[in-house]
Amino acid sequence: MHIFWVNVILFLIVFFKFLFDAELVRRNHVSDAKKNCKYLVKGKIYQPPHTFDDDTWDLFIESLTKAADENPKYELHRFVVLTLKVLFLRISELSHRDYYTPFFNHFRLDSSGEGWVLNVIGKGKKERLVTVPDSYIDNVLSRYRSSLGLTPLPRIDEDSPMLPSRKTGAPLHQDSLNNVVEEAFDLVIKELVKTNRKQQALSIAGASSHWLRHTGATQALDESNETMLAEELGHASVKTTVEVYVAPAHRDRVRKGSTRKL
Repeated sequence: MHIFWVNVILFLIVFFKFLFDAELVRRNHVSDAKKNCKYLVKGKIYQPPHTFDDDTWDLFIESLTKAADENPKYELHRFVVLTLKVLFLRISELSHRDYYTPFFNHFRLDSSGEGWVLNVIGKGKKERLVTVPDSYIDNVLSRYRSSLGLTPLPRIDEDSPMLPSRKTGAPLHQDSLNNVVEEAFDLVIKELVKTNRKQQALSIAGASSHWLRHTGATQALDESNETMLAEELGHASVKTTVEVYVAPAHRDRVRKGSTRKL
């Protein structure tokens, strides 16, 4: 019975976290209630973010590009997955919401002239700018727009939705984007099964769209400092970024602990 109630509470925590991330509730009340639960063990250990390794991510690009080459409907899948990873986005930030719709003109050349940026409305309706790599402009954005019959680069006055439905042209909500990501993951899983890499296939089967954001952020640490990465991710504090992706205190403790004498 003890295990049953622990699982119930953990399920509710995850469910309400999903609702909170999707901005359907203002706070996770289950997290507050668990403080008084006698069944839950207190304390917290460091858990590294879920990410795809470099080989698996390369397979994502290869598989989705091949699928899009063979069937134009998968241009959407390729664009969504690569955008979530390369631009460190939450899936809700690409979705149509009651108060906001992502348009193509949210991509723009920065006033500095140094490169492109994307205007994003994130969690808590906080606005931020995400820098956009030239390789993304050339190989992802331009290709996707061309598949929609648009010019390779968006105009300043363009108000086309970034992710229109193939059937209606209306901007896609988060449920639809979740389905797109799931279908994209299935494409990669099939390629892994074909080559007998079942362990990798299983890891992707248990993944979510948030793994893409974590993968991009983890890779970016090699090229960016924590302050810049925090701005890209939309974290309110650099401390959050450091604790999630760097965890210096945890690494230092493990390193020193490994040298203890018998």
